[in-house]
Amino acid sequence: KYSWPMSKPIDTLKFWKDRIDAAKKEGTMHYSIYLKKTMSDIDARHHQIIQKLGINKQGVQVLDAGCGYGRNAKWFSEKNYVGIDFSPDFIDEAKIHFPDYDFHVVDLMAPLPFGEKQFDWAIFNSIRQMVEGNLGKEAWETMLENTKKVAKNVLILEYSTPEQYDIL
Repeated sequence: KYSWPMSKPIDTLKFWKDRIDAAKKEGTMHYSIYLKKTMSDIDARHHQIIQKLGINKQGVQVLDAGCGYGRNAKWFSEKNYVGIDFSPDFIDEAKIHFPDYDFHVVDLMAPLPFGEKQFDWAIFNSIRQMVEGNLGKEAWETMLENTKKVAKNVLILEYSTPEQYDIL
């Protein structure tokens, strides 16, 4: 369904470290995840979707799966939010930008270190197309299944389709 001109090594830590370094040179962390200097239109639409679904209400426990530098954390209370990413460099950046929030290095390809249905919602923000396009549909299905074990609901947001989202 999704295709890139060529596969990128998104499953390597070096790839993401290089992207973080490039983003710092550009002066915006968004550049580490999306090669565009501003994402305000997409960000605003994703925030509207989260608000519409009530995901950011007090007491709703949220897992930000593939949180990167914590770009979604600003929409949630630090008491109700956990961000995970397999890149230690991204987790370090997230902790700098959101020091009161809970971030962990976790690989979505492995069983997640959380209780069954511990979270009300898990959010994937621009993960699906990237994983399917670079690692294949089977890798995406593994990540999704691992996440569905720890979350009651899953919201999938994509940058290429800011008006659309999937709830599983």
